Amino acid sequence: MLETAISARYRRYQRAAGLLILITLGLMFVVLWTANRQLGLFSQPYVLYGFLDNVRGLSRATPVTLAGLKIGEVRDLVITDYNRIRIELILDRKYQPRIRQNSAAEVKADLLGNARLEISMGAPDQPMLPDQALLAFQRSSDLDALLKQAQEQLAQIAAVLSNVRVITDELRQPDGPLLGTLRGFAQITAQLQPLLQNLTLMSGEMQQMATDLAAVSVRIRQGEGMLGGLTDRRSPLSRDVAASVRKLRETLAGLEQLASQLPRYGRLVEQILRQTETLTAQLAKASGQAPALLEKSRGIAEDAGEVIGGIKRSAVLQALSPPEPPRSLFDAPRAAVWPVTTTP
Repeated sequence: MLETAISARYRRYQRAAGLLILITLGLMFVVLWTANRQLGLFSQPYVLYGFLDNVRGLSRATPVTLAGLKIGEVRDLVITDYNRIRIELILDRKYQPRIRQNSAAEVKADLLGNARLEISMGAPDQPMLPDQALLAFQRSSDLDALLKQAQEQLAQIAAVLSNVRVITDELRQPDGPLLGTLRGFAQITAQLQPLLQNLTLMSGEMQQMATDLAAVSVRIRQGEGMLGGLTDRRSPLSRDVAASVRKLRETLAGLEQLASQLPRYGRLVEQILRQTETLTAQLAKASGQAPALLEKSRGIAEDAGEVIGGIKRSAVLQALSPPEPPRSLFDAPRAAVWPVTTTP
């Protein structure tokens, strides 16, 4: 009996130990499976690098997401010789086809200050980033910058509200400048209403005129009326106008030819004027000798008259011709034409 009890107890202990070992192995398997999913302990990791001037909010084990899905974490942060910080990322290799040459990692932070790295998906036509490649990094607007922008916008809103308050205070005053301006504007609009009505009437008349002009233009194109006759080459009026234009062109050509000859005529007129001045000077010189010549001519005429009178009184001449009434030598017939010589 004692041996049977001891063996039964021993079997119970064995079963409990085996069950405990199985539970421990199951827990270890679950822990290792979870760690493998999160850290990829049993898979080859996918490592990328990047550089930033300021890694505020970032630390080791900062999560890395792709389109909001966690694919890895930050493994190391190292300051380089160029005063920049080198960031090493360890990622799940199965997401490597999603990360392309144009992908970029952006540092984002929530309101509580928790940071994360968000990697953008690359374009399918871009090459895939290999392991140990350099990934472009950039920082998004942090909370301090957003608060500063919000303060600036609030200051602008406060200025606008102060202006609105001033306008409302002026509106409350019956004799304020704003109400006076509004009343003046109302008066101007009331005065502009008749003008607008007149403009409306004028626009209607102008539309009617445009319609009439369109009808007239159609008639002109069809060759009706005087303007249509002018535009139609086959009409007699158009041919007359063309002939008049040709004559006018010929007249203008003759005028141009005459204008080209005017300088030569001008030179001839100047030459004639110079000759006239010379003749005038010679006549003036000869006019001074004219009285003496007239006296000599009168004396010669008197002598000739005496000689002729003596001949007429002679008995022989009186016998040959009947007597005539006496006439002075200087009396000439009225119809006589004296020859006039012109100097060239």
